[in-house]
Amino acid sequence: MRGILVALLVGLSALAACSTTAPTPSTGTPSAEDCISPGQRPSPGDVVCFSGELDEPLEITTGGTDSAPITYLGNGTVVPGIRVDADNVVVDGFVSDGADSTGIWVRGRNITVQNNTITQVNYAGEDVDGIRFFGDGTKILNNRVYELEGSDDVEDSHVDCIQTFATSGPGSSDVVIQGNRCEDIRAQCLMAEGPNDEGGSGEGVSRNWLFDGNYCDSHADAQSVALEDIQDVTISNNEMVGEANKAFALGKGSTGVIVRDNRIGPDYGREVGFDDPSAQEGYQGPPAD
Repeated sequence: MRGILVALLVGLSALAACSTTAPTPSTGTPSAEDCISPGQRPSPGDVVCFSGELDEPLEITTGGTDSAPITYLGNGTVVPGIRVDADNVVVDGFVSDGADSTGIWVRGRNITVQNNTITQVNYAGEDVDGIRFFGDGTKILNNRVYELEGSDDVEDSHVDCIQTFATSGPGSSDVVIQGNRCEDIRAQCLMAEGPNDEGGSGEGVSRNWLFDGNYCDSHADAQSVALEDIQDVTISNNEMVGEANKAFALGKGSTGVIVRDNRIGPDYGREVGFDDPSAQEGYQGPPAD
């Protein structure tokens, strides 16, 4: 399906109003004042405002600067998938409904994905994911993923809420995944593989993550959160309501992990398990094996 380049997008049913100053990731949605339309090419600090419904996936290839990201503000706009390939971008307030393979796919530095809803992702020959990300400084905040499977048959696809891997590029460091709701997920709430994992690119590192305050209703047999070759991760304040052998699996090279203050439902065998002895290095948290 042909994507839509934001800089050239036209023909929306209406344009919402919003501020021309993009927020930092922690400040939330811009206030409703002036904005630019999706038919205009944005500059650093602009807010591009949408409304209504898009017939084709939204492709974002124009980003801002470290101090002035470009915000793409959905205002509830329904779109069959979003793909970002740019740095310094905020994607805020869309409904991704009917995407192929991944509801929101992002690659770049300092990308924030916040306040979005993802549902009904179609199987298209690879894994079905709610959100897939690649890049340093990624922030995934306050999104909801529900009724993820849009196809009756997903074959042997892994169906994960949030996923990243580094098989053909560098790792992802300084990542925040916070306040998200993953509802009735067939496989994992989070699947994360770094560049020195088996089959990884060997480029760079995945380090310094926060996985905090998320609601995880996921049902893989082994675990709900799997880390492989991700270092210095804090896993805190999450509500784990699914079922698995363990809530959090720490694999090869996942050193320096801190696990604290999570609420673990009765259908988990234990909170933490080491899938490789190397994960014991620097570990702080409840007893694990």
